[in-house]
Amino acid sequence: MTAPDAPAARRTPHAALRSQRLRQVNHQGDALRLGMNWTEEDLGKPQVLVESAYGMGHPGTFHFRPLIEEISNGVFEAGGKPGVFYTSDICDGVAQAHSGMSYSLVSRDVMAALVEIHALGHPHDGMVCLSGNDKSVPAHLIAIARCDLPAIHVPGGTQLNAPHSVTSDHMWGMGAAVERGELDHEELERGQHGACPTCGACQFMGSASTNQVLAEALGLALPGTALIPAPLTRHLRVARQAGKQILKLIEADLRPSKILTRAAFENAIMLHAAVGGSTNSLLHLPALAREVGLDVTIDDFDRIHREIPVLANAKTTGRYPVEYLWYAGGVPAVMLEIKDRLHLDCLTVTGKTLGENLDEIARGGFFYETRGYLANVRLDRREIIRPRDDAFGPEGGIAVLRGNLAPGGAAIKHFSVPKEMHVHVGPARVFDTEDAAVQALLDRVVQPGDVVVIRYEGPKANGMPEMYYATAIIAASKELTATCAVVTDGRYSGAAKGPAVGHVTPEALDGGPIALIEEGDLIEINVPERRLALVGTAAGRIGPAEVDLLLADRRARWTPPPPRHARGILGLYAKIAASPTEGAYLA
Repeated sequence: MTAPDAPAARRTPHAALRSQRLRQVNHQGDALRLGMNWTEEDLGKPQVLVESAYGMGHPGTFHFRPLIEEISNGVFEAGGKPGVFYTSDICDGVAQAHSGMSYSLVSRDVMAALVEIHALGHPHDGMVCLSGNDKSVPAHLIAIARCDLPAIHVPGGTQLNAPHSVTSDHMWGMGAAVERGELDHEELERGQHGACPTCGACQFMGSASTNQVLAEALGLALPGTALIPAPLTRHLRVARQAGKQILKLIEADLRPSKILTRAAFENAIMLHAAVGGSTNSLLHLPALAREVGLDVTIDDFDRIHREIPVLANAKTTGRYPVEYLWYAGGVPAVMLEIKDRLHLDCLTVTGKTLGENLDEIARGGFFYETRGYLANVRLDRREIIRPRDDAFGPEGGIAVLRGNLAPGGAAIKHFSVPKEMHVHVGPARVFDTEDAAVQALLDRVVQPGDVVVIRYEGPKANGMPEMYYATAIIAASKELTATCAVVTDGRYSGAAKGPAVGHVTPEALDGGPIALIEEGDLIEINVPERRLALVGTAAGRIGPAEVDLLLADRRARWTPPPPRHARGILGLYAKIAASPTEGAYLA
């Protein structure tokens, strides 16, 4: 007698499935499905939502159609019936430098709501979500947690490396040089033509790649599936595998609430530190944790980043494209470097623990395959993923700053900041919009040593757009990159380099101290002491008590500006958005 695939107690008979219970009360549903060429046999199968961010907004989703087909094929092969739905995202790169960027962050919550509607508005028993980019991955993870149906995330993969390793984020510095007359337009065009040679997430450890890493680290994606170069046929096989595996999760009734524990979030933050992940994760993981009743805060990031160093030599602060990080062994290889710190008993979508997954990876052929690509380019894996005793630095990439300018906290990716700027005091150049700050930078009004303050760009004021253009201009300037900082209540790109402090809380529109800064005020950024503070005026430094009196006097005279957005989704966001330290979710 052969043993069954799962103990009888763990098997879910079809009659107990959500889809079958709902068929008993909705007699119209079967007729409507038969009208879509479903068979009577299909009606009785476990029904799986195959949700993706497929669309024509950017290369990170344009290649999804064959992956959707393979997920569906896997569902069919395992005895389920797939239902394909789409909720496309927007691209932060395409939305940069114009009003479209204000829609980026709130799109995460709108996408999550639509996936929730697809999942629970129809009689689905489980879901497979395919996404790979800045807002689509956190949107899918939030929806997975909120719906609490058995679920798997399939990461959308990465682009191949561009000619001469010129990535798309280089276009901002090149464009600024063209506007200043320092670069021929033809050079910019050559860069644009080659920067995105294939579909997939951009080749740096920005928000898109970071999100894929976090999905796997949380246990919601199959092992080794984050950051797969999109053109590889392995990506198709992974998609089919996910379609098959979801039926096992439905049968075992293994739900996200069993996977998304506090220990799983700590694992994710450890991986975030080790790969030098994007600051945008400080918005996404707290919002995701909220969906399962956990309180994950920015202080958890600061604490864990003090303990786990950056190991991944990945762009933009490192040398190599994230494609090479997967070739070096991907997330499993990074996990093995910090295995003694991880919570190995965390359950994952394989139905096994993280520790069991890593043991299987180490015994199998995964590393032989991935590292064979590194052999092709004659690179050693230790050049891509450093061992702990030879890390890039003693800490992870993120620090949380507080002080009289950010009592609720602010974030800096200090791993990308020149050492000489880890402690800096400079005069404030104050701008109430990003556009004004960018123009001042292009006009060379900003001087070495200045602290560029960009305010009224928080969630309620303007949707919390990225301040990438401003940081890119500074990073591309030899005079400013090691002397000039940005402080904003907006956010900045995962591709940003240099001393940029974002997520300043409370935001200016809520009356945060950043609203009270005046031209020439002295601003201190102190990474070792985790401080962001007003320490003086144009007349010179003053003591803490005098600063308190000064801010109180200015607050008595301050009035908030009128809302920038009164209608539509940004009008709603302006009314009810949570603070950045809570995840900036659409409450």
